[in-house]
Amino acid sequence: AQCLGFKDSPLRVIMKPKILVAGVLALDNLTTPRRSEEKIVGGAGVYSSISSSIFTNTALVAAIGNDFPENILHKIKEHGINIESVSELDYPTFHWSGEYKGDMSQAITHKTEFIINEHYNWEIKEEHRKTDVLLLCNNDPNIQLKVLEQVEAKTIAMDTMNLWIDIATDKLDLVVSQVNILFINDAEAQQYARCKNLNEAATILLAKGPQFVVIKKGEHGASLYSEHVTKHLTAFKVKDFVDPTGAGDSFAGAAMGYLSDKEINEENLTTAMNYGAAVASVTVEGFGTESIMTITKSEIESRFGKLIGGPGRI
Repeated sequence: AQCLGFKDSPLRVIMKPKILVAGVLALDNLTTPRRSEEKIVGGAGVYSSISSSIFTNTALVAAIGNDFPENILHKIKEHGINIESVSELDYPTFHWSGEYKGDMSQAITHKTEFIINEHYNWEIKEEHRKTDVLLLCNNDPNIQLKVLEQVEAKTIAMDTMNLWIDIATDKLDLVVSQVNILFINDAEAQQYARCKNLNEAATILLAKGPQFVVIKKGEHGASLYSEHVTKHLTAFKVKDFVDPTGAGDSFAGAAMGYLSDKEINEENLTTAMNYGAAVASVTVEGFGTESIMTITKSEIESRFGKLIGGPGRI
């Protein structure tokens, strides 16, 4: 394995990262009602790290294979993301093949190839092991535990998916018990809590250990729950919905990037979720990572302003 750094890059001045994003980098075959392409860059690690880098200095831990496009790695670095904990291995990059149909509310997975993970131990550089925020992107709970064992963070957030709820509930419970914030979508919350009512599901999930549960509901916004708080926030109304891939990862990455130097409380989480909604709305207007790769802070501030009641409120 080869660890990748910034020695050959004159891009941004490197600052100590305030958030460490642990997430898969992938090459996807993706089909939507609008478009179909093969071997496009994806993975939660890309969406989440780029989103968090809008707000704070970000480091990424992941693996790429011998087929990962060098120009994409360059684009990631252009966002100021520290990739010293990204390892390049002589195996194919993680691959996902799937599609969205109809209203594109759920991804249909056809195939995954994760050979690279058999040869990657998610080892984190010493300088990234102490951080303000750790974001555990959706991944095998066993991998999330490997990361948790190495990192000391003031705030820990995580995401998950239906597969791990199905096949690794015990390990998932162990991860959830150690985090401050759980991000999860509505269908997964119902599945994990074994409860159809989302308010009741959130109560069950809070009992597993996190201080806050954020339930993502796509075009219907997101809901924030704690022992004392229930708050429902709207989504940004998108005019041209192209591809939902990465929306949830962008939402979580932006929210945690914003929170990296702030107290974790209801007020700051509400603001963070509105920023997350703004970033996610840009993500879904492009195919794959097209829109998020060229995202600007000014566009996010404009959409955030509309979400909180400024000119052009939705």
